[in-house]
Amino acid sequence: MADEFNIEIEYRHVPRLNSGSEESTHYLDEYGYVVIKNALTAEEAYKTVDLLWEYLEELGTGIDRTDPNTWEDDRWPTCAHGAILPSYGIGHSKAQWFVRGVPNVKKAFAKIWETEELLTSFDGVSLWRPWNINPDWKTESGQSWFHIDQHPISKPGKHCVQGLVNLLPTSEQIGGNVVIPKSHKFFENIPNEYEERLARLPLNIDHFRFPNDDPKLTSEKAVMCHMEPGDMLLWDSRTIHCSNSGSKLADGTNSLIRAASLICMMPKYLTSEDVLEKRREAVDKVISTTNWTNGFRNADEFPLILEANDRDKYKWPEKPILNDYQKSLID
Repeated sequence: MADEFNIEIEYRHVPRLNSGSEESTHYLDEYGYVVIKNALTAEEAYKTVDLLWEYLEELGTGIDRTDPNTWEDDRWPTCAHGAILPSYGIGHSKAQWFVRGVPNVKKAFAKIWETEELLTSFDGVSLWRPWNINPDWKTESGQSWFHIDQHPISKPGKHCVQGLVNLLPTSEQIGGNVVIPKSHKFFENIPNEYEERLARLPLNIDHFRFPNDDPKLTSEKAVMCHMEPGDMLLWDSRTIHCSNSGSKLADGTNSLIRAASLICMMPKYLTSEDVLEKRREAVDKVISTTNWTNGFRNADEFPLILEANDRDKYKWPEKPILNDYQKSLID
């Protein structure tokens, strides 16, 4: 798998490690990413997909899971890079809260941070529609947006481990997330290498994109991990990553080809009382956020959401009804 920038991406069957295991955290520390085996069971993964369809159909725009003709952009929620749905209440949908409520998901983060006192992000999902039906649904090449999600100056060192729970079968032909193994080890030198570039990046913005010719992108072969439904990919926010669409789909493909629940959990002690209060309000007002739990960025105020046409046509979900376990992840 390669394209015009000649950065080879290998679809690889990497180790699938148990949630909460010593082996999983050692692998993450060494390679900057790890695949957690069966964070959700396959049945839980498919239930989540069903709940995502329920969310989409209840937006009130006429989406019908059985009819791809109803999945066009005038009905589908506004998407960011990688076909990520960041807003319209997705962060508090039944699907996202179901995933957060599975103890095996939290178990992986608890081992990383060595604490059970964790807070969850209120972020969204990535849903890929079959581009054989509409070529415009194909997501952009990962080669054009290799990035990290942590500001090299304002957030030195290890701050965050991001995650996604894979919900459908993966393949090289479909595509998926891509990581550069061990690239988190370059992080501390980035301020010296990109002084001018970083001078233009506000200290509160964590998305840093690399030039296509940066040698770090070929320091190790880029990896797209094979994952089973229910597996969870975790990566250090300092690890260079992206998502990349595949090359072809089977004839007649007419269903979602990729579904991933984005999730991040961080220690509660990192979060101020001011942010905790904003998080409580976010649940009450069904506000989605980014992956950072110790800061508060309202994803509903992303420029692409504010600039979207007819954004008031979407019917947002009601305030979530949560059990005590789920509530403990708020504040």
